[in-house]
Amino acid sequence: YPTQFVVDMNGKKNPWEGVNLLPFINVEDLKSAIAKQCPDDKLTALERTRNRFGTALAFRYDASSTDKVECPVPNIGLGAIDPCFSSYSPVEEEELELSGRLSFEPKLIAGTKIPFPGFPSLNVLPITSVDFVSIGLNCFGTPSKYATCVLSLAQMPELPPLAQLAQTVLGRSLFVNWPMMHEGRVVAMSDETHEVRLVKGKGVQTQRLTEHSELSAEQWQTETEAMQQMYHTGDGSPGSGGVNVGKIKIRLKLLPLQGMKTNPANGSTKKVFGREEADVPLQLALWQAPAPDPRFQERGPLGLADRFPVDSNVILLKGKYGGCKGEVVGILDKKLVGVKVQAMPVEIPFGLALARTVQESYISSNDAARILKIHPGLLGKITGRISFDPGRYDLGLNLKSPDGLCVIGYTRQKVTTAPKKKNKDDAWLAGDSLRVIGSKREDEEGGNGERIIWEYTPKAIRLIEAYRTTFPQLFAGLSKFPHEKKYDANQIFGPNGTAWLPVIRDWLNKLDSAKLPRSPVSTQSMSHEAVAAVQKAADVRTLALKKRGYPKDIFIKVPGTALYREASTAATDIMVTTLDPKEGIPQLGDRIVNLAADGIPFGLRGTVVAIHEAGSTGCVEVVMDAEFMGGNSLQGMCSKFRGKLCPWSRLLKVAPEDSKKVVDKLVPRGSGQAAVDKIISSIDPAANAQPGSAQPATAVSRSASAPPKPQKPAANKTPPKAKQRSQTPNSASSSRGGGKQAGWREAKGPVENKTGFKWKKGERRAGKNGLAQWRNYVQTNAAKKEQQNAALQLKAVLGVNTAPPPKAASQATQASSTNQLKAVLGVNAVPAPAPPQPTSTGPNDAVNSLKSVLGVTPLSNGAPAAAMAPASPPPPASAADKLLAMMSQTGPPPPPNPPFIPPPQGVVPPMPFPPPPGAGMPPPPP
Repeated sequence: YPTQFVVDMNGKKNPWEGVNLLPFINVEDLKSAIAKQCPDDKLTALERTRNRFGTALAFRYDASSTDKVECPVPNIGLGAIDPCFSSYSPVEEEELELSGRLSFEPKLIAGTKIPFPGFPSLNVLPITSVDFVSIGLNCFGTPSKYATCVLSLAQMPELPPLAQLAQTVLGRSLFVNWPMMHEGRVVAMSDETHEVRLVKGKGVQTQRLTEHSELSAEQWQTETEAMQQMYHTGDGSPGSGGVNVGKIKIRLKLLPLQGMKTNPANGSTKKVFGREEADVPLQLALWQAPAPDPRFQERGPLGLADRFPVDSNVILLKGKYGGCKGEVVGILDKKLVGVKVQAMPVEIPFGLALARTVQESYISSNDAARILKIHPGLLGKITGRISFDPGRYDLGLNLKSPDGLCVIGYTRQKVTTAPKKKNKDDAWLAGDSLRVIGSKREDEEGGNGERIIWEYTPKAIRLIEAYRTTFPQLFAGLSKFPHEKKYDANQIFGPNGTAWLPVIRDWLNKLDSAKLPRSPVSTQSMSHEAVAAVQKAADVRTLALKKRGYPKDIFIKVPGTALYREASTAATDIMVTTLDPKEGIPQLGDRIVNLAADGIPFGLRGTVVAIHEAGSTGCVEVVMDAEFMGGNSLQGMCSKFRGKLCPWSRLLKVAPEDSKKVVDKLVPRGSGQAAVDKIISSIDPAANAQPGSAQPATAVSRSASAPPKPQKPAANKTPPKAKQRSQTPNSASSSRGGGKQAGWREAKGPVENKTGFKWKKGERRAGKNGLAQWRNYVQTNAAKKEQQNAALQLKAVLGVNTAPPPKAASQATQASSTNQLKAVLGVNAVPAPAPPQPTSTGPNDAVNSLKSVLGVTPLSNGAPAAAMAPASPPPPASAADKLLAMMSQTGPPPPPNPPFIPPPQGVVPPMPFPPPPGAGMPPPPP
């Protein structure tokens, strides 16, 4: 390796961007070094075999081969290819004679056609001279310092007037984009004084001649000079510059050819031209194709037998079995195609439901800065790039960048003002996928005055706060110098500040956000959690369909317009898969079937998880329902071999007609894992039938056939406050100190249950109000024996005859204390005989008192306490009476005594006696 060599810095700014200009290696020195350092006697048998010429093998497609080929590297997760449909054979040695064929020879092979369709050629335009001069060629953003090969074209001869020339040129196809000639249709032409343009009328096209005004003539001259300079010195884009076109007298406006469109009704093809005009000098256009390309030749109608041969694979585009794969079995009556379809049930739009359920919330940068209590400018620096010297360390979080990149799930851009309203759907209907030299899009014509605001998720705000907590000195230093472009480590961190740079950089590298891809701000994408849920839902659905015996073979007859044949689309074809293009606009969560996307098996289903701007790519990212050879992980968003970036036009969107209603039904209340589990359960109820699985917290309606049982207060839980509302919409709330009880809702049930239930519309309503009947039912129902038995049981154990009535707000605490006391005293739940119905509900009746605590039976018909029988004097209280009275206290506990804290699960609860003062309390503050 040479120790001294030249570094080419042409067009480079930094030393590490330079190109090392190394000489060719000395072959003799290489051979002698190999013979000395690693002779054959020091190599293993495998290494010696590797270093020898072997037998060359030729692989080819073979439909008759059904062999199974195992994966040579099984640890990457790919299975065997069975069947492989391929065969191989050794290449004859005489075909590999070493007669100079293994070394490069700068000459064309005999029989090469020049020009050849689809390949560039400089010879199609007349070149008068070739010069090597230094012109400051700019094809990568900066002018070159070296000489450039400049081609000079022949000057244009004298031409007829513009109006006369337009009669011949307008409306016809010319070939531009030299040296890669491409067809375009001329729609306008202009010179320094006039412009002639084709105008569509009622069924006919007319030419409109317009004379330039003084301002437009000056603008035409300025644009022409800039165009001539662009062809000569370049405009910073690869392929521009190096051509001296001479003086430009006439300019053409053309619509580039986009591809061929097939008529689904008869199979005929037609050329499709774009909608974005290209501005080209007349001297760079050819009047006829130098090498006609057969791929861009229109053809007439085809018969069904030619379009759908027997045994060809097809996909149904619409109808009941839209998206299902099938096989052609024959042509019926020359109008219909017989297809054996692998029928599948109607697609469930679980992807749309998950996309709506698992969403990130965003707040503006100003609100984020207010929450973090930092300056918005500092927030922008921290979330972007921050350069530190020495070593050019980047200590920013890189959640956004000025060149339009963001991190999905952390940041996004929002356009707040747009002077020109643009239909979002038009981007997927009108964009040109092919451009030529001279094409210009609307967004390249200058700024549009849009105001861009960055937005952040709570996840991003937590990350920024963690960064500030870990390295507060960095934030403090940046606040002192907010306008610097580069920072010195010693200026921010003080002496020996350089040592902090690798420490902070290592901390940043370990963040989850550092491993995520940077996406264009125009990209719409699901979060990683949503993608994981989509993949799980697809696996659940695939398994559920397999258990139900799908797919099922059926035979149907369909018209040719409802079928798409495998491999019927060439690279030059434009696909239209839906009758209404607006119905084919992608949405996050759309279910799709692959028609012609490269690398994805024909007919494989998947879900859209990201959408890229149609104006730039027109592509979507999909997670397929099964692994496939050409798949990837979408930069870690899904499992290996499940994801793919592909053009939207190569996919078929499958959704039921009432997909919006289905999605509204699938999307549950709430969010998070419980909502995801509910959506997956709707696909297969057994998918989440696991102990401990999360369930959505939704209100459950009471049964109409049985009255609601009063729920016992949970042990060791604090009762709700006086004015706290219940968390379930159907529960009755009460307030401390005898507040008004909420009314029961009228129960709804069958018509034959006349008492207390609503009648059907139009029937006569008889009997008392349902509310009164319901209260009476609660008071007299014998189904309360279990609670009554528990009250008598505790009364017998304690020997209590009377007890003061508890207050409503202490019911939960009293029941909890009662259960604890029973556990402490070792009382078993022995069934006790049901007590007789009491005739009075005085406050000294211990049974009714305790029943009231447990919420078993309310006072009869809501009678006021003043109407009750007076209480008899209580007997002397026993120790058990005092203990029960102490636990029934409704006032706040004494200050020295801490509140009761439930013990951890599995720990024996302590005695419920008052702890000593200060026990269990935290130590006083210093």
